[in-house]
Amino acid sequence: MATEPSRRPGRPGARRLSTRTLLIIAAFGALGALLLILVAPVTAILAALFPPAYAVAAGVHSILPFLARRLVGFPWATTIAFSLVGLLAIGFTPLGALILVPLVVGGAGFDVTLLVLGRRGPLRPWHYVAGALVTAVLLFLVSLPVMSPDDLAVPILLLTLLGRIAGQLAAAGIAWLLGDRVLRAGIMRAPAGERGDGGEPVLHP
Repeated sequence: MATEPSRRPGRPGARRLSTRTLLIIAAFGALGALLLILVAPVTAILAALFPPAYAVAAGVHSILPFLARRLVGFPWATTIAFSLVGLLAIGFTPLGALILVPLVVGGAGFDVTLLVLGRRGPLRPWHYVAGALVTAVLLFLVSLPVMSPDDLAVPILLLTLLGRIAGQLAAAGIAWLLGDRVLRAGIMRAPAGERGDGGEPVLHP
């Protein structure tokens, strides 16, 4: 009997977006949208008063999409989760549809970084660190066009970049630790890339 290409021994199978995986990612996206809506009034004030403080606080929005990537192992989980966050929150934020730009750019940057670094083995914590740094720079760059001219002074820009780095690193660290706890507790199986098989993420009762 022929072996399926995605299950050949000795190599991880091609990771497909199953219904189960999509539902898990969607749940994280919905929770992320709720979080974004709840804290939007506070972050809007921070953005207006002191962009570096907003840059740090905005890192909270990356925790759940990063966690989704950690738990399900699907290469584009972060991008999908961030996209869902943006789509669900469009009507509740001052940016409207523009909220999708930083979310999708940040998610894609994170996923691409992990794809490149994880090609020869399972993901490691330092992969998440690298992904967080990439997203920090991307989010900083996409925020420049909407910053007030008064905030484009070099000291403010440097502090904002450092704030982005701090916020994204914190989000990546929290996501990795939470994911590790969930996997160690047996609530979900480790993603296929960490097991060496082609299995899908499974929730255990």
